[in-house]
Amino acid sequence: DLVHVVDLALLQGERAATPGRPTAGPVAADDIAAAHALVEAETALLRAERQAAAVAPTVSALRSQAAEVVDAELLRLSTRLPDLDARARSEIARTVRRVVDKLLHEPTVRVKELAAAPGDTDYAGALRALFGLGIDAEVEDGALAEAVTVDPALRAGEAS
Repeated sequence: DLVHVVDLALLQGERAATPGRPTAGPVAADDIAAAHALVEAETALLRAERQAAAVAPTVSALRSQAAEVVDAELLRLSTRLPDLDARARSEIARTVRRVVDKLLHEPTVRVKELAAAPGDTDYAGALRALFGLGIDAEVEDGALAEAVTVDPALRAGEAS
C-alpha cells in the first residue's frame, strides 16, 4: 500500500480511472519536479558509475606495470645478492610490494573519482600517457594537454 503507480497520463495532469479505485486526480507541479529531480539524480549517478568503471582497465594496466617492475627489480636483487636467505628475500619482496601498493593507492582512487566527476577531461587517457600504458609516446588529440596544466616557464628551453 506504500507504493503508488503513476503513469504518464497522471503526470500530465489528466484524470485516469483505475478499475476498482476512485478516479485519480492531477499531480501537483512540485510532484512532477520531484520526479524529474529523482530521474536526473539517478541518471547522473549511473553516468558517474559508468565513467568510473571505464578507468578500471587503465588502473589494472598501471598495477600490472608496477608488478612487472617489482618482479624485475627483485630478480635483479637476487642476482646481485645470491647469498640472501629465503626469509630475508621474502620480507624484502613483501615490503617492496607494500610500498608500490601504497604509492599507487591514492592516484588510482583519485583517477576513479575524477573520471566520475562531471566534465570531459580524459583522466584515464592522461594516466595512460604519463605511464606509457599501451599507447604511443605521442599523445593523440591533445588528451594529456586537456588533463594537465603545464607552467609556461617550465617548457623546454625555459627551465632554469
